[in-house]
Amino acid sequence: MGKYKSGVRRPEPLPTGPQPIWRGIGCLLIILVPILSFAAADLTVPFFTDRGWLPRELLLTPQPPDWLFFAPTLVQTFRFLFGRPAILATLLLTLVYILIIGGVLSVFYAFMYRMAAPSRYGPMDAPPPRVKVKKYKR
Repeated sequence: MGKYKSGVRRPEPLPTGPQPIWRGIGCLLIILVPILSFAAADLTVPFFTDRGWLPRELLLTPQPPDWLFFAPTLVQTFRFLFGRPAILATLLLTLVYILIIGGVLSVFYAFMYRMAAPSRYGPMDAPPPRVKVKKYKR
């Protein structure tokens, strides 16, 4: 045994972060939620336009400036986006659907985490104190 080395081995600390599978699920959700939202918005824009629930300004097709087509790889993307009718309404509804789907998934995740999470207190913890506080009156 050396002068500066201890013979006692310390156990490795337990990981404190989330399980690695949750990172993969989160990565998939970051990719899937906007795609699903865009698809849902693309399907529901005709429904909203038939009933007159969208303002006329959102139904116009914007004209992109010429300098936007500087990169040949982006030309197809810009032509896809700016060539679609009512793209502004579709993008606005996409944002709304992202908020709705993200909120529903957050509530679902919180419910599942509450069901599967370990208890707040371990076997060595004391129970929380039960103190009744009386209202102070002068």
